[in-house]
Amino acid sequence: MSVISQTSRDQRQHPRIKVPAMYTLIRARILGSSRYNWTGHIYDVSLDGLRFELDMPIEPGTELEIRGMLPGNGHTTFRAVGKVTRVHTDQDDHGPSIMGLQFESFQSPMDRHRLAQYIDARAQAQQTALRRAA
Repeated sequence: MSVISQTSRDQRQHPRIKVPAMYTLIRARILGSSRYNWTGHIYDVSLDGLRFELDMPIEPGTELEIRGMLPGNGHTTFRAVGKVTRVHTDQDDHGPSIMGLQFESFQSPMDRHRLAQYIDARAQAQQTALRRAA
């Protein structure tokens, strides 16, 4: 898993990490809906938001409630609300739609705390691996 660095075009407040999508899970629903309508995978995540895929694109500006599960010992789960910021689609592609979501809030302070701990642990592991390789 690698940390994605910030560039002048990428003005995030928090670092984001890549995660192996095949080992992640995201459940999503329109804010206020009673059931989760979509299931997909997470590609990268930060405390600001995430990049994910679903089988169908969701219109930018749509508010979603999400439940995320990240790989590792015991799987890290979190719940949040956010807005879809962009959809990466290819007109010739009939596969899943990749989207960006900016977090507006977490279900609870513990959800944010769990995600922060996960990101910190992965970033530290990345730094340790880079130091050993040097």
